[in-house]
Amino acid sequence: MHSSSSTDGLNQVLIWPMSLCELLQVPFSLEDPDYKGLELDLMSPCEKHGMASERLVAFEGTDTGRRFLACAQPEGSNCGFVEWVDHQWPPTMQNALLKLWAMVEDAKSARVNDNLESSFTIHHLTEEKNKLEANYDKLVHDSNITYQQEARKELIDDMNAKMATEMAKKDEETQKLSRKYELLVNLTRAQATVIQNLKLNKMKEKQVLTEARMNLELKNAELTKCQEKLTQEKLELKLQVVDLLKDK
Repeated sequence: MHSSSSTDGLNQVLIWPMSLCELLQVPFSLEDPDYKGLELDLMSPCEKHGMASERLVAFEGTDTGRRFLACAQPEGSNCGFVEWVDHQWPPTMQNALLKLWAMVEDAKSARVNDNLESSFTIHHLTEEKNKLEANYDKLVHDSNITYQQEARKELIDDMNAKMATEMAKKDEETQKLSRKYELLVNLTRAQATVIQNLKLNKMKEKQVLTEARMNLELKNAELTKCQEKLTQEKLELKLQVVDLLKDK
């Protein structure tokens, strides 16, 4: 795969162009204060508009946390141009991200299901309440006032008990969802820490390579001096041999 390099602060990054079909699918992104705005230092403009690309950080699937460049034009004029800055995450990181996103989707589905169940429960309770009120109205015509009051009290108590039971169930389910949410937050923080550590390791590796290159340059300089000295000594030796030959 062809790649080009760019300098962004202290980090040296690689640009990995996407295929033509991927150009039409710009990943979802989040705002990152350390990587935003237009990319002015890198010669990688939007292919269609020929203008500077926008710096973004992906927030989608196994690409979550990866930096990329995209067409900076607004929706409607955006051509879908995308170039990745970061390599794909290691398989272990991708598996962790897939699990995190699966937990997010499960939490969303659980909330939707809970809302649906709550709606069905409320609808059922409303229908039951209407039936109870209809039965009560019938009892009003068939019974005396005292009996009506007792029947109404029983019906209301029964309805209150059922509603209290349903509310208790909902409270328990809400607590379970809260615990799942806390677990998801902790996992997200752990993932952010891993990403930060990866960035720090890259910076350390770059520093080590720079020091090694400087040491190599110093050794090359010393070797060049030694070579020049040997050449000079060789020349002097030749001159001495010539002088000796002349003396003979």
